[in-house]
Amino acid sequence: MTLKFYADPGSGSCRRVSAAIKHLNIDVEEVFIDLLAQQNRQQEFVTLNPTGMVPVLVDDEPGRNPIILSEAGAIMIYLCEKTDDTTLWPSGVLRFEVLKWMFWAAEHFRQPAPIYFEEKVIAPVIGAAVNTARLAEADRLLALHGPILDDHLRNRNFVVGDTVTLADFDLAAPLSQMPRSHIPYDTFPNIMRWATGLEDTVEAWRTSGEALNKRMDKALNLSNDQGDRVAASGL
Repeated sequence: MTLKFYADPGSGSCRRVSAAIKHLNIDVEEVFIDLLAQQNRQQEFVTLNPTGMVPVLVDDEPGRNPIILSEAGAIMIYLCEKTDDTTLWPSGVLRFEVLKWMFWAAEHFRQPAPIYFEEKVIAPVIGAAVNTARLAEADRLLALHGPILDDHLRNRNFVVGDTVTLADFDLAAPLSQMPRSHIPYDTFPNIMRWATGLEDTVEAWRTSGEALNKRMDKALNLSNDQGDRVAASGL
């Protein structure tokens, strides 16, 4: 395959795609985009994705124009389709169940996590005051949507079916920064059991998490005068 994957492993969105790549055993060229150095704002990268966000996948297969994709969900689905995978991306009715939960994750479940990260992690690094109103809104969103997933996961090891799918990666990604942002997912026992199970049983998810934690440990070992770069990075 002639695939280039532009990513920063400290990003939860990049983790989703990294896990899919590892799980599907796809050969890609990984291009490190250092969010702390704002490489995502450089013209070469913005040409690939005008939003300046990672991840980005470029499929430059000989004989046709390159395919350039941003948005983690779209990239994961593309990779599954390209490899004819029916494990992460099952066929039939289960595929629509996966899509339902991926859309729900984007519209609802993942929304509180960036707020906690920005207020609990970024604000202290850059010496800014914590915005308690934003945290209250994040608490409200988590209280609204968390019970839905927690109830769905009752007596389930995976979100859809009996094996891991893209829905699991999409919904578990917000928990990636939990050790740093302290978002209170631990008030939901079924979510925590499921998340622990993914780490224990899905190697691709575990190794992508190890890479994320290593990157974040390095990223947060910064002095305050470097903190502005963390705030601008979107990690």
